[in-house]
Amino acid sequence: MRTLALETARDGITVNAICPSYTETPMLEQAVARIVATTKRSEAEARVALAAKNPQGRFITPQEVADTVLWLCTEGAASITGQAISLSGGETW
Repeated sequence: MRTLALETARDGITVNAICPSYTETPMLEQAVARIVATTKRSEAEARVALAAKNPQGRFITPQEVADTVLWLCTEGAASITGQAISLSGGETW
């Protein structure tokens, strides 16, 4: 991503990565189901455990991901390139 961003910077093309944490998608539901199957926790307990990894105590929404992508397509984000943008509610790894 960074190499491509460097290669296209002078052409007005930006290249960024969106890195969401646990997001309300079918993939999250699969993760919850695996936790339930392997740990015998309830679905609610599994969801709470995953959401607890986010400092805001919640999952990212698909709309938040879409909003970030749309923002990156605006003139206001024209100078942002070669970045990994974390959508994680303050999570640090």
